[in-house]
Amino acid sequence: MKGGLVTRRSSELSRRGLLRLGAAAGAAGVVGTSLAGCGPSGSRSGGDASLRFVFWGADDRVERFQRACDLFMEQHDNIQILPEFGEIGALETRMGVAMSAGNLPDVFWVHANLFPQMVAEGHVMDLTDHLGQEIRNEGFTESILADGNYDGRQFAIPHGLQSPCTFAKVPLLEDLGIPIKTYPESYTWDEYADHARLVHEKLGPNFYGTDEPTSTGYYDPFRAWLRQHGEELYDTSGDVGFTAGTLTAWLEYWDELRASGAAVPPDIHRDDDPFFQGAPMIRNLAAFHLRNSNQIGELQKLSPEELVIMPLPGNGGDGTDNIFMFPNQLAVAASTKYPEEALQFVDFLLNDPERADIIGTTIGSPPTEQMRQAIAPNLDPAERLFLDYIGFEVEAGPRPMPPSPPTAGAFSGEMRDTLDAWAFGRTTVEEAVEHILGPAREQHLLGG
Repeated sequence: MKGGLVTRRSSELSRRGLLRLGAAAGAAGVVGTSLAGCGPSGSRSGGDASLRFVFWGADDRVERFQRACDLFMEQHDNIQILPEFGEIGALETRMGVAMSAGNLPDVFWVHANLFPQMVAEGHVMDLTDHLGQEIRNEGFTESILADGNYDGRQFAIPHGLQSPCTFAKVPLLEDLGIPIKTYPESYTWDEYADHARLVHEKLGPNFYGTDEPTSTGYYDPFRAWLRQHGEELYDTSGDVGFTAGTLTAWLEYWDELRASGAAVPPDIHRDDDPFFQGAPMIRNLAAFHLRNSNQIGELQKLSPEELVIMPLPGNGGDGTDNIFMFPNQLAVAASTKYPEEALQFVDFLLNDPERADIIGTTIGSPPTEQMRQAIAPNLDPAERLFLDYIGFEVEAGPRPMPPSPPTAGAFSGEMRDTLDAWAFGRTTVEEAVEHILGPAREQHLLGG
């Protein structure tokens, strides 16, 4: 595969019984209620090294990583793992504070918006010379490692692959005569709009065709749209990589779908967290859901109807060059007091077959064929659909994406706020485009 991979937020649940982060620790304010972190009794004493491990996730992921941490500590009785977890947005804020305070956790999942700045300011360990040594890297292709590589040095390593996709209710599509298209084919964006309108016409007025990803802060479909138009979110210099015309066409596309009832109105999105059990598709308000492919297992558990994974519109047929994947990546703090033990833990998270079986697909597909084979026998049919989906994308040979600039977090945050105002009718398409490509770009990407 030639394509570079980029990380992206995974959506997390705020209402599914997830244990919340507790009191902040130190100046960083990133430590929260940790998992038991220490075997069946919920406490652990002794050990020569204590590693803080931060990740985001809902209750199933928390339970799985507790078991994985327990397994590692059984294998390494001199190392204590102190897991910390929470909702992704809250953790991103806390990690930003921790970065500023120089108090990052020892091992952590990478927030894409923060990571370029972390690398630029020297907050993360350079792992280059540890690959093939403390960290086994058999099966990690150059393209899989690309997103954690800056100027030829490796600062993060993927332990789960995911990508944007289209979920849909199979019986509903069959009843309406809407074709199901899977790789190597996909809908066009025009076909997707037509199908969404049909759903609303047949099942409305309170049932919609699709959610509207931009108004929920989910920009991967927009990134696909850009790539299909020969553009990118960022160019190789770190500037905006798209034109006003392409952004305008994207917003007008969704304006029309909302106006026709084909897309869920933003106020209904905000009735609940728009992901997992709050997704309009799961709430029986929509037929289609645009989100990350690794979520099929949990979504299927929430749905009484069979679900299918389809490519994003435009990414099949002649458009497979535009496919992109997002790895869930691991990094090590440059300031860790226990570099050797942190590297041992990273190697375990990447390469231990028993660990892979415990975690399954909750963080995406394992990046190597060896680990994919290790988990496949114990997966349910929905999860195997996901592995097949990722398997096609790994082999499809999409073109690389330019890396995000260090100020991507600030720019995307302002873009999110601007498009939120557009979705709720507080600003026009023209005003939103002008602000994003004007003041927001000048301040955050051009240093104006």
